Amino acid sequence: MPSITQAGVTPRELDSPVDGELWRAWCRARPELADFDSLATIRRLKGAAEDQALGALLWLAAADGGDDQLAAVAVLHQLGGSVRVIARHFWHAAEGEAYGIVAGAMWEQIRAYHWCERNGRHAAAVHHLTRKSVRSVLLRDDSRWQSRGVVPLDPQSWFFEAAMDGPDVAEEGLTGLGPQDELQVLLLWSLREGVLEDDEVALLESLIEADRANPRITKWMRGACSVSAVERAASARGVCAKSVTRARDRAIAKLRQAAPTFLDEVA
Repeated sequence: MPSITQAGVTPRELDSPVDGELWRAWCRARPELADFDSLATIRRLKGAAEDQALGALLWLAAADGGDDQLAAVAVLHQLGGSVRVIARHFWHAAEGEAYGIVAGAMWEQIRAYHWCERNGRHAAAVHHLTRKSVRSVLLRDDSRWQSRGVVPLDPQSWFFEAAMDGPDVAEEGLTGLGPQDELQVLLLWSLREGVLEDDEVALLESLIEADRANPRITKWMRGACSVSAVERAASARGVCAKSVTRARDRAIAKLRQAAPTFLDEVA
């Protein structure tokens, strides 16, 4: 489980105040935690077991649940991988402050988590809500690029002080990103410059994710995407596959035409 610095305390440092009486209190409040003997054990979990433990911690962390900010820090560390993934996706739009912005957004989602409405897949839910929050802040209107994006934090929140005192993240160049992240930077840039509309970016992202999630596709093959990805997108949108193919090809043609400008400005 990747650790993140924006929480203001490392996972091992968090173990000390939690182990002992506080852990026993958490187990009394959420009996499902009794299956695990410590936060250190939970950090090593995967799959259904991790989801069970994460659901219990989210209840403890939510303001309308256990209202325990140490539990919220534990969740933030548990989802450190999501913080990194989302931050890299929005690196170009966040002017070098992506990690702090994403960590702040995730903290607010953890504290406001609607635990009563969720029966599972907690990590995916928090990831989705955080990504949506960051996207709405950084891409909210045409003037967003004239000023730095800000995720509002409650000044009374434990995380507010930790985020303000957190270390700065050195600015990375585009060449330091992987292919998937480079693509995300291109799509964000295309929105900023008006090359693509929101629905066109959403279509391209859905096609890409459909192929990444398909175990039958073991590597990227020649072409924009698979036929199955087109059919899945068409079904979700209630249109025919040819309509999706035409919309995809138009969007790609716009990106291809704008590529020289993108390389001059960003790369």
